[in-house]
Amino acid sequence: MRRPPACVAFVARTHGVVGLVIVGSIFLLGWITRDLPGIEFGPHTYWYAGGLAALYLLTAGLVWLGAPFGLLLSRVCSLIYLPRPNFGSRIWEIMDTPEFRAHFERTPPPAPPDAPVTSPTPKRKSAAPRWWHRFR
Repeated sequence: MRRPPACVAFVARTHGVVGLVIVGSIFLLGWITRDLPGIEFGPHTYWYAGGLAALYLLTAGLVWLGAPFGLLLSRVCSLIYLPRPNFGSRIWEIMDTPEFRAHFERTPPPAPPDAPVTSPTPKRKSAAPRWWHRFR
């Protein structure tokens, strides 16, 4: 696997660290509050926090790999950083750079020089009646 550019690695690591901190806080708060009768977390709390951690870790992986959906998830997950202007604005500025955006663009591999040139296949007509498209 190729290593992404430094700006992409920074954003991916940031999302990964946030996801790991959420996982750590789940275990730490569960351990600290297990014997306290006045503080009790229901099972939904762990599901929500675990889902949020999974979202951040998934985003970190998608950004690192350059998956197109990672760009959108990175924007969504970066909303939490905006209240800290020194940190949040840096992440958003990095995500606006051409180098960051170029990491997510997919270019088809070049055809070998001896490959035959093919024309695109013609679009087939549907066997459905003309009015069928209204009900899809």
